[in-house]
Amino acid sequence: MRKLIGLGILSVLFSGLALAQTNTDSHTVTVKVPSVLQLSLDATDYLFDFTDATLQGTETTTVGNTAYTKASRAAYLNFLEAGSTQDFAPTSVAGTNGAEYGTVTVKTNRAQWTVKVDSIGGTLSLGNNRVKVFAEKLSGKGASSTPSPTPIAQGLSLFGASTGGQGKSVYKLYYLFTMNINDDIPLGGLNESITLNLLLTSP
Repeated sequence: MRKLIGLGILSVLFSGLALAQTNTDSHTVTVKVPSVLQLSLDATDYLFDFTDATLQGTETTTVGNTAYTKASRAAYLNFLEAGSTQDFAPTSVAGTNGAEYGTVTVKTNRAQWTVKVDSIGGTLSLGNNRVKVFAEKLSGKGASSTPSPTPIAQGLSLFGASTGGQGKSVYKLYYLFTMNINDDIPLGGLNESITLNLLLTSP
């Protein structure tokens, strides 16, 4: 009789242990994605050299379907003869492997973004507004090019995306410089530069 009672107690204990066991467990899956806003420009200097004697004065750069004469001594002398005002293309653009424009590359995972002129360092004697900028889309999801060459200004929006802008977008970035026949150039000439800082932002 005692053996039966003992076996019964052991049976209850083992039954309780079986109920306490588990055949499930849990773990987590963690995903980390950075917000990407990346801007790069290969050009380092847009040079308007009206003292350059290597060009013939007939060389041009096409910007927005319009041909603009490259800055050179010969082109400047032709301008003085014709008078009025004239927009010139750069003599050369450094850092572009010979291209007549800079290449702006935007990489982002943001649907909305804008590239603008964030700040302008320095002042040109003839006026910073003589410098005009034009952006032309090459590829990507950003908006099309700026409508026409526009005088630079701090805060000026160049291009961007209002929706669906994720991925890579590439633009040609041109600059022009306006000469005016009424400019009174010092006897020593002019040798000046300004620095433009571009900024990629997203709301």
